[in-house]
Amino acid sequence: MLFHLTTDDHIGIINEQGPAETDTAGSTFASERDLHALAKEWPMKRLVEIWNRLPGVHAVARFTDRKTAIARIWRAIQPQTGAHRPSVRPRHKTAQHQPAFREGSKAAQVLTLLCRPEGATLKEIRSQTGWQAHTVRGFISRNLSKQSRKVRSFERDGERVYRLKL
Repeated sequence: MLFHLTTDDHIGIINEQGPAETDTAGSTFASERDLHALAKEWPMKRLVEIWNRLPGVHAVARFTDRKTAIARIWRAIQPQTGAHRPSVRPRHKTAQHQPAFREGSKAAQVLTLLCRPEGATLKEIRSQTGWQAHTVRGFISRNLSKQSRKVRSFERDGERVYRLKL
């Protein structure tokens, strides 16, 4: 399969049956290696523009390096079949990804307290772990919320209560 890069940074497929409609011979390529040779002198901004003009891709502001950019562009322009590659790949599997804490650790104890239907008060967590209030809040913020766990915080009888949303 032969690809053609237009002057406005769109990539098209050149049909083997018909005549090739190319402006310059240097803007066609048939492999990732050819694309790499073609793009070795291009500024990275041009590779970003080419990527962002491809249909069905998530726009990017920049690539980490030239090799990554060319590899991603090459994979994106390959003919796709439904069995070979899904159109959109989920980034995070929130339902299956659960934080794993070492059994018996303070983190595991806090997680057990937060999983209770009534949740746990800040005072209960502090007495169980020996942590200060800011440490408890930091643990919830950093280790649970950032791992796609939803923690509900509310007041009951004037005390702060935390509970995991299940």
